[in-house]
Amino acid sequence: MKFFFSGSIGGGVSFICMVMALPVMPLLGMPATGGSSRLLVAIALSGAMWWLLGQVVAARVTQRPVVGWREWTREFVVMGSGLWVGAAGGLLLGAFLLGAF
Repeated sequence: MKFFFSGSIGGGVSFICMVMALPVMPLLGMPATGGSSRLLVAIALSGAMWWLLGQVVAARVTQRPVVGWREWTREFVVMGSGLWVGAAGGLLLGAFLLGAF
């Protein structure tokens, strides 16, 4: 994303996309503190969370008699959006508490 936007806007958009991919980052305090060990933990926990979400979606979708990738994707986007909203809410709460607003 930083290639499309320059400066602080590109950094902000890149960080938001990273939080969407790794929703555990705000729980580990990643905006305020960093480090490679925290990033590796965030990658591992987020990967496990996305895998678990995919398994839950697959279990829900296969209860229907005829199902395809379109139904799975629709259900995954609905359930994944809750994860994204929660991660964005944690990020906004952290920014508010740190005095950004």
